[in-house]
Amino acid sequence: MSSFFWAMDPRRSLRAEISLASGAIVLLLSTALSFYASDTSKLQIEKSEGDAFVQRAQTALDVLDRGMYERSREIRNAAMLDEMRDPKVAVPRKRELMERLQKNFDAYAWIGFCGPDGIGLVGTGGYLEGKNLSKRPWCTEGRKGDYIGDVHDAMLLAKLLPNPSGETFYLVDVASPVFDHKNNLLGVLCGHIYWTWASEALDSKLTPGQDIFLLSNDGKVLSGPEAAWVDFNGMAPDTMMHIRSGAKQGYHIEEFSNGRTYLVGHATSSGYRDYKGFGWTAVVREDITTAFAPARALQQHILTAGALVGVFFTWLTWLMAGRIAGPIHRISKEAEKVAAGELSYDVPPHRSENEVGQLSQAIHDMVVNLTREIKQRREAEAGLRLSAKVFEQNSEAIIVTDAENRIAMVNRAFSEITGYQSEEVIGQNPRFLASGRQVIQFYRAMWSELLEKNNWRGEIWNKRKNGEIFPEFLTISTVRNEQGEITHFIGVFIDITERKLEEERITRLANYDSLSGLPNRNLLADRIEQAVAQAERHGSKLAMLFIDLDHFKNINDSLGHDVGDELLKQVAERLKVCLRRTDTLARQGGDEFIALITEIGSETEASFVADKMISACADGFEINGHLLHVTPSIGISMCPDDGNTQVQLMRNADLAMYRAKDSGRNRFAFYEEQMNRKAVERLRLESDLRGAIEQQQLMLYYQPKVACADNRVVGMEALLRWKHPEFGFISPAIFIPVAEQTGLINEIGDWVLRQAVLQQRMWQSQGHVIVPVAVNLSVAQFQQGDFVERIQRIVREGGLDAHYIELELTESMLMESAIDQHSVLNHLNDAGFNLALDDFGTGYSSLSRLKVLPMSSLKIDQSFVRDIATDPNDRSIVSATAALAHAMGIKVVAEGVEQPGQLEFIQSLHCEEYQGYLFSPPLPAAEAVRFLA
Repeated sequence: MSSFFWAMDPRRSLRAEISLASGAIVLLLSTALSFYASDTSKLQIEKSEGDAFVQRAQTALDVLDRGMYERSREIRNAAMLDEMRDPKVAVPRKRELMERLQKNFDAYAWIGFCGPDGIGLVGTGGYLEGKNLSKRPWCTEGRKGDYIGDVHDAMLLAKLLPNPSGETFYLVDVASPVFDHKNNLLGVLCGHIYWTWASEALDSKLTPGQDIFLLSNDGKVLSGPEAAWVDFNGMAPDTMMHIRSGAKQGYHIEEFSNGRTYLVGHATSSGYRDYKGFGWTAVVREDITTAFAPARALQQHILTAGALVGVFFTWLTWLMAGRIAGPIHRISKEAEKVAAGELSYDVPPHRSENEVGQLSQAIHDMVVNLTREIKQRREAEAGLRLSAKVFEQNSEAIIVTDAENRIAMVNRAFSEITGYQSEEVIGQNPRFLASGRQVIQFYRAMWSELLEKNNWRGEIWNKRKNGEIFPEFLTISTVRNEQGEITHFIGVFIDITERKLEEERITRLANYDSLSGLPNRNLLADRIEQAVAQAERHGSKLAMLFIDLDHFKNINDSLGHDVGDELLKQVAERLKVCLRRTDTLARQGGDEFIALITEIGSETEASFVADKMISACADGFEINGHLLHVTPSIGISMCPDDGNTQVQLMRNADLAMYRAKDSGRNRFAFYEEQMNRKAVERLRLESDLRGAIEQQQLMLYYQPKVACADNRVVGMEALLRWKHPEFGFISPAIFIPVAEQTGLINEIGDWVLRQAVLQQRMWQSQGHVIVPVAVNLSVAQFQQGDFVERIQRIVREGGLDAHYIELELTESMLMESAIDQHSVLNHLNDAGFNLALDDFGTGYSSLSRLKVLPMSSLKIDQSFVRDIATDPNDRSIVSATAALAHAMGIKVVAEGVEQPGQLEFIQSLHCEEYQGYLFSPPLPAAEAVRFLA
């Protein structure tokens, strides 16, 4: 009992306070309310419920109209697809597009495409293909423009489509014309929509006790609790009268033909966007017994409550207002501070045990939770701002599109790379960036991989706003929702123009000569492989020209590498002019070039090109004020006659080039089989020569030098001989050039000098009177940095005086040497060595050079001595040479004296010495010793 009184105590229970205060107010109002509450409540219910019915009817129609519009737009969009507008796209591909649309929007019973003549071309499931559809309204009206047909039965499709019940069902048609890219009509695309799709929007189960009808513009029931196609006028004539009066919406009370009275609301369709609608009407009804039940209950409650608590309402409201309003006012002030942003403010709860205190405590707890949530939200907002900043300031371009591939947002890097601002591209399909370099199959493969794997990456060419085409590396990812449906695509790309340029530069460096710009060995090898394959395929020939510049080293050494490089570039330009665009000119290295001539019929064409190249170089080259002359020696090999691989063709052309040089230079020569045999023999010779010293196959022969006056031996010339264990004696003219080319000449030259010194010492120890021995030097020895020191050391170690060694040098050797000749020769002369100029007149005879060289003797070459008895020119040359040498105080030695007449002529010129077979051929040391007194 005490708890009862506690609950009724106004000082403790807010419920009691409000109840007593409300009773006082009810006392004053209940009397007036009780008289009109019942009628006014009915009017209010009729109006509110009627408006609600009208609103529901209008909402249902809006849903239907919007749905019909969306279905129509789907068909219009499908009709605009490139593959639908292209008559060359195969029927299966178009059927695949329609079936995908039907799968995405399951409201479609069938999607089909008829031609201009009304014949069905393609349809989902293959239905109605080949059928005459010209009498179908959608097929005829769809040619004129977008078409939406009224509800109709599906007699034919009910038999074709899967329909287990066998019952007729109803459809709504949407159609759109299809034009090709030249605006020629290709046909009509149509979609049949199940009427059940629309009926679901009218399901009365959504509001139990209320019925909803959908009426056609002639008053037939399309959907509702009554049978389809029933005349609604027979059920509710007043309602139909309101509808036919032109009123778009309204409500009223009417007794239906079933004897029950209903509150009725109706609305007529007004269409959606450019879809005008069918003029359908939605009708919502509810039995007034159910609709006005709240009004009757309200009337009874007002009368009962007013009578019981009305007296207490006014008095208690005034009494308790201050008690209730005070705490609530304080709570309101505290809540305003929280709303102003003072999140750290702690709201003190009202110290009371009643509802006000509980409310205060609840607000306190709410603010604590709200403060925490606001802090979390601010942190989340800060994270979003950071993400947005990262998105905007990312150096990689980012583009985000929706599921239909319309651009939703781009960052600043996108604008910097493409030139398009965000407002220019939002809402567009990214295909406007396409450069046209990729074919449609590329994009199909890209989208197939993207949809299958949810990402794609690769290189693609796009176009900037200014029309410039550029390469980019693109990564595309899909974004899906919780249901797995694609919501967005995110593309990230970078401009790789610089990388492509660098790749091209590296490729050029790898395949082209940096000096001349011609293809190098790598690219030449590829060109040769392709040319050989083409020649084999077409049964044609190709020629390889190996081009080497004669005496180029002299120009390089005397005028410098800059002049030599410029000369190589000018030569390359002249040689290129001699070739066709289909031919290749490559630089092999140094002063060597390779020309590849394809698609020729015979060697005549190759020789014609070689002649052109020789003629092109004949005029000389103007470089830095120098007029330079350089000639080419050209070797030619033919494919397939001389080989069908790069190695064979190049090796044989190289051999032919050396033959051209040996034949006098500035000419060309074709490869012959015997060249290869000689090359093989030369390799064998080189290999055997390397072991000839260790195996003691080399030996020295000595030929006496005889005084012309008394026929006394005054010197000897050491001549190198090689006795091969298999081939016997090999001529020095054969193996000496091999030794010079392989670098063995330095080792052999030291051996010859050392053997000559040792032989002199041996003869001397045997008591013989020794004479100076001449040793021939090569240009390779002469160019060694320690040449003088090496010779001095060998002679010194042998214990022989330097004047017993005579060093013979040729004119050509002195010309080819790049060192300071005068300094070296003077050092040798100062060291006591006798110096002789050998083969005078056969090389670059220079009187000015002869004048300054410290030569003790001059040897007239045997080519002049051989014919002095019969050839007046040779007699004149020998006479002039002897006179010149004597005038300069140089001793004259004649070589190759084999006949008495030759000796007599030499003696008549007062030559000091001679050597030749007339006196003695070269002999081994054991036999030559007899000439020593």
